[in-house]
Amino acid sequence: MKKIIAIIAEIIPLVSAVVSYPLLVSSLDSKLVRLVIAITFLCAFLGFVFFFIGRGLAKDDKAVRILGIFDWLATIYVIAIYVIAIFIFGL
Repeated sequence: MKKIIAIIAEIIPLVSAVVSYPLLVSSLDSKLVRLVIAITFLCAFLGFVFFFIGRGLAKDDKAVRILGIFDWLATIYVIAIYVIAIFIFGL
């Protein structure tokens, strides 16, 4: 049971990163879309937290290890988007 919970927790940042990118580059603009982008960015940024949760629950599982790497990549994705935005605005 811990393994399943760990895998589900580790999938949350991955899904958030995958959902946030198309919404970010699309021409859709409404309050709902902005809210979804904000929530998914936050979940993707907190990928490192989900990494530690997953490792705490099932540290020896191979799927959890692989998903943990992708959780870190989701966090790096959000940081990279913000760095790109800072360079675009020239701050």
